[in-house]
Amino acid sequence: MSDNKFDLLIFDWEGTLANVHLSLKMNQGAKLFDGVELGIKNLKRQGYLLSIATGKGIKSLNQDLIDTNLKDDFLISKTVDDCFSKPHPQMILEILNYTMVDAKKALMIGDSSCDLEMAKNAGIPSLAVAYGSESLVELKEFDALDVIKNSYDLFDWIRVNG
Repeated sequence: MSDNKFDLLIFDWEGTLANVHLSLKMNQGAKLFDGVELGIKNLKRQGYLLSIATGKGIKSLNQDLIDTNLKDDFLISKTVDDCFSKPHPQMILEILNYTMVDAKKALMIGDSSCDLEMAKNAGIPSLAVAYGSESLVELKEFDALDVIKNSYDLFDWIRVNG
């Protein structure tokens, strides 16, 4: 594949890419965190395989992806409609199986302890984002490679370390 440390990036949706609090506040569909649309499109252009593992339902996720103009950027999505709930590793394991990427070349990116625990249960590294649902202190307990404080820093971290 590429010269990147990681070939496959597995993102949580709500709290990692989509700002649930802003969506609810505005009473509208999904709203992305600042810089996410451009960041995702750049990652795809760079050759990363992009996927989603979310606790959201498939119909709702598909609508969110259409509304945010990201539908064509993700190779595969796994939801609670397809798999056991997080932190069970089934979502990640099925994504790894589908993409045929070795676990060492995959990275889970999420904003909750369930995301990070799911990555650990699946045997892949994780990256925590502290601008979503859980605090920096809660996320530090899960041996993530790093804890990211805002959405712009997420894409910078992947550019440098991914």
